[in-house]
Order: sequence, then C-alpha cells, then structure tokens
Amino acid sequence: MPLMSSFYFRPYFNVILPTVLILITTVMAVGQSTGSAEDASGVNSVFQRIQRARALAAVHQLQAAAAELENIRASANDVTLRNVATLMLLGIYLEEGNYGRSQSLLEETFQKRAAQKDESLRTYFAAAGQTIIGIRSHLARYRSYGINPTDTDLPVEANTDLERVRGLLERVIAQATEISKEAGRTYDALALQEDVLGIRLSLARNADDRAKWQTEYLMAREKMAASQKQVASLGRSPALDAVTNRIPNPFATKPSVTPNNSDAAPAPTPLPTANTSAPEPQLITTGSLNGRETKRVTPVYPAQAKTHNVTGTVRVFAIVDENGKIWITNSEGPMLLRKAAEEAARAWAFPPSTFGGKPVRFAGYIDFDFKL
Repeated sequence: MPLMSSFYFRPYFNVILPTVLILITTVMAVGQSTGSAEDASGVNSVFQRIQRARALAAVHQLQAAAAELENIRASANDVTLRNVATLMLLGIYLEEGNYGRSQSLLEETFQKRAAQKDESLRTYFAAAGQTIIGIRSHLARYRSYGINPTDTDLPVEANTDLERVRGLLERVIAQATEISKEAGRTYDALALQEDVLGIRLSLARNADDRAKWQTEYLMAREKMAASQKQVASLGRSPALDAVTNRIPNPFATKPSVTPNNSDAAPAPTPLPTANTSAPEPQLITTGSLNGRETKRVTPVYPAQAKTHNVTGTVRVFAIVDENGKIWITNSEGPMLLRKAAEEAARAWAFPPSTFGGKPVRFAGYIDFDFKL
C-alpha cells in the first residue's frame, strides 16, 4: 500500500475559504472606518450583495450566485471586494465544473501578482488554495458515487472531465514553478507545487504518466528540503497560513497532551515544566513530513473497511518535537481508515531537529493512501 503526500488544501474545507472570511471582515472594517457616509453606504451595499451570493451558493443556486459575484467584480472599486468575489467565484465555478472560467480567474490573479507584488501575491496563493480545495472536493464527489478517478475504463464523460482537471493542475504547477524563482518566495511556492504535484500524480493516466509526475514530485520535495532553512527567517505568507493552518499545537500549554482516540497508544512524555523561563522551541509549519523520518510504518488495512470496500487517503496531522517524537493532533479522511492511519503514524520515528543550533518543532502531516 503506497504512501502518498499532497499538501495544504483539503476537501473537508468549506468552499468558501477562511481567507474569504478574513477579507469580508476587512470589508466591514472599511465600511465602518471610511470618512464618507456615502462611501460607507456603498461598501455596505456591496457587502450585502456578497452575503446574498454566499446564501445563493449555500442553497446551490450556483449560476445566480456567480452572476451576482461577477457583477460585483465588474463594478466594485475596492480591491478587497473584488478579491472576495474572485475567491468565491473560483469555488463556485469549480463546483460547477467550469474549468475555463476558473483558470482565467486564477491566471488573472497570477498576472497581477507580478505587477503588484506582496498583497496580490497573497491573493494569488489564496486563489491557488481555493482551486485546490475545489479540485479535491470535485474528486471526492467521484468517490462518493463509488467511482475511482484512477480507473482506466471510466465513461468518456468522466475521462473528459478529468483531463480538464489535469490541465488546470498543470497550470498551477507551472505558476508555482515561476514564483519559486522569485527571491523570498521559494519555500511557499515549492510547498504549493508539492501539493499540486501530489494531486496530479494521483490522477496519472498510465504508468508512463505516473513515472513522469513521480519524478517531478520527488524533485519538488528535494528542492523544498533544500530551501527549508528559509522558513525560520522568511516565514510563510499570511494568505497561506490563513487557509492551511489546520494543525493544533499540542505544546501551546504545559499540561500533558492526550491523543484524540481514547484507545490509542500513550502520548510521548509531556514537556518538562520546571524551567518556566526557558523559551519554547520554535514551531515551524511545513507540508508533508514524508522524507524526514528515520522509521516508517505502513498501516494495517482495517478488516471492516475491506469488507465495505472503503478506500481513500487519510491525512494525519502531527507535530514532531525537538527530540524527534511525533504527536498526533487530528486526522481527516474516511472514518473507517483513520484509526489505522493514526496508529501507523505514531510508530514513525524522526531525528531530533535544530535550526541555527536551537531546537525546533515541525508541524505537518503524513498521508496514507488506502487502496484495495
């Protein structure tokens, strides 16, 4: 049973990104702080239209929601308002399977990032995240109907759809590659590239296609490992943190940490509390933890999951402390497979980690791909 890694953006997110909610909050603040009552009224009016579009999307009136948001994009003067509409539209169009319009919106944010730099670059990362969320949700729909996207005998409609998904993924890969060449953006871009390559690899057409994307994926991982030292000094872009920070920190407080399953293996020994003045090691958010381990364990396929033909990927979120001990924080994926994945992850071992001579902790994930 092979292990596969893919990255930040996961299918259990709602279609509307947390970043959108952050932007909406900003819009409200703008409306409250503007010096002109007329301006405030205009912002609030657009905000009400955005709220209506959200409601329309929630009740699956997608075309009506898209029309409202396209009008906002065309008429709003405020950049934040347009960004909100763009991100929401990406989710809606991907849910509709409108890859052409999705790609044009993504391309627009990518081109703007070249001219406007930091703020628009954060918008691009959020847009890329929304794209990945939409694709993951789309692929999850296949599985909910008992269809494996990797099957070779799919109906022509499904194959046509998946080809368009592959094309969109490949465009994001190309964009991430270009951004990775920009000073100070390498790590974020490589992390994005790694995740998209993982999805593209999972949709390989055949053995040759799989070999090609496996090579690309491994190269991206090597580059990401080589640029890891940049994380401590450069950090991650706020937009990426907003949409990917799904990993709770078990070291946030000193009391002992208990696993999220009552019958799970005991957690590592709690951190010492005697020296309260000593600073906690820095927590570095990374992507996949695969490749860092000194020992890996493959999950045992649960008998009940086999009986019911349950397959899929379980993502186990964890923190590797400065001593190399792994702390499982939560997991996502098919319920019947989660416990097996978590138990396997607990048996992984990692080397002690330091940066600049100081101990550090890594927050990331391990993906386990269950196939029958």
